[in-house]
Amino acid sequence: RRQRQMCIRDRYYRKHGEYPRKVSYTFWAGEFIETEGATLAQALYMLGVAPVRDGMNRVTDLRLIPSAELGRPRIDVVVQTSGQLRDVAASRLELLTKAVKMVAQSKNDTCGNYVSEGTVESERILLEKGFSPKEARELSTVRVFGGAGYGTGITGLVEKGDAWEMESEIAARYLANMGMMYSDGKAWGKYGKEVFEAALHDADVVVHCLLYTSPSPRDYAASR
Repeated sequence: RRQRQMCIRDRYYRKHGEYPRKVSYTFWAGEFIETEGATLAQALYMLGVAPVRDGMNRVTDLRLIPSAELGRPRIDVVVQTSGQLRDVAASRLELLTKAVKMVAQSKNDTCGNYVSEGTVESERILLEKGFSPKEARELSTVRVFGGAGYGTGITGLVEKGDAWEMESEIAARYLANMGMMYSDGKAWGKYGKEVFEAALHDADVVVHCLLYTSPSPRDYAASR
């Protein structure tokens, strides 16, 4: 799992000469079950967080990987989850939110902390969108989004070529349909399109794991 994460991170570094500041993931239930949570583990390691396990190998908590051990910046993440994964692994999505909050508050990271910087930027964007200072601060760490039901709701639009003229129309529909927040109890299942837009702002890499194209899952990453 760490090898998959290193492949994406290092490929970006070779191309751009620096690490990505923010990586966007799509989480699928089938891939999550088949790989036993490999993409979730990848996102946690991007953040510079490791799971804490009990004697039965169950994840009970999280810990920050020391900056010196990590040897690179803590990379921000944003996740779009499928409806099925939201239903079967809600606790794992809440775990990811906990990780983001831990990292956003981390101090003295000698290699840099893009999560903390991204949280400050999200808060700034939300304030500009009219959110109160309290709301902006609370919502600045939300990183998990999805639809109210199942699917993105854009397949028909994409296939019907005469229903749109510009790709921005499809993007707008996607943001509107996938703007439900799934972070923790305070923001679980609430609509937050503007929060989704703020979280996605300046994402460098989009990772989409395809499960059914080969005998084993493959990560497809696109970077700007």
